[in-house]
Formats: sequence, structure tokens, C-alpha cells
Amino acid sequence: MTRPAIAVTWVLLISAMSVASGCGRGTAPLTPLQSVKSGALDVVLLSDHDAIRHGKDSFVIEFKSASNGNLVDVGTVRVTASMPMPGMPMFGSIDVQRTGVPGRYAATSEFSMAGTWRLMVEWDGPAGRGAVGFSGNVQ
Repeated sequence: MTRPAIAVTWVLLISAMSVASGCGRGTAPLTPLQSVKSGALDVVLLSDHDAIRHGKDSFVIEFKSASNGNLVDVGTVRVTASMPMPGMPMFGSIDVQRTGVPGRYAATSEFSMAGTWRLMVEWDGPAGRGAVGFSGNVQ
């Protein structure tokens, strides 16, 4: 193998190892923002920063067994967001997707302004059907 081919091979190998290890992905530890109990489940909102932010943002929703703390697959999850306003409430946009970890769901949101928002989390699946509400400050 020629010297340039060896150099290219090393660059590709190092790049592949960096991607595989998560280097540069911004994988900060998740901070629990709020937790609400619903029957045998704890529903937890987590973020890689100290609050959900207005504009486009992302966060994680986890469903845990209240008895042992293990993650629980709840099936389909839907989240709605509203902000009380004089005359008519304002609505936010939240899309929820399953992750590779049962019981953990990735949410992407868009809130048009900072303030107190009400999130309604609903689920339907193996753990039954349920809903909880969160009221929190979007920064």
C-alpha cells in the first residue's frame, strides 16, 4: 500500500471510531426536569439542559415502574402543549418517537414563546392506557 493510501485508511478508521464512540454528538447527561406519578408509573421529563427552551428544542420522556424504577414500554405516546392566554390559548408543537430503549421516548418541540406551558402526555400500549399533565416553565 502506498503512503497516501495508508494515510487515508487511518483517517477513515479514526473517523469511524469517533462516530461509533459518539464523539462530537453533544451527548450531555440528561437532567430530570419533572416527574409525575400515574398509577404504577412514574413519567419523567429529562433534558440535556436545565429546562425546555422556546423555539425548537428536544427532550426525553421516560416511563418507569414506580415500584422498582425500571423503564416500562407504554406503546404509543402523544404529547400536546398549550399556554393559557387571554381570549384564546396558544398551542405548541411536540413530536414523540420511540427510541431504541423501551420506555424512553425522544420528543422534539417548538414553543413560540417562553412562559408557563401545560403538557399533556398520553399513552396507549402494553402498560395500559393513561395520561398525565405537567405544568412547567419553558425558557
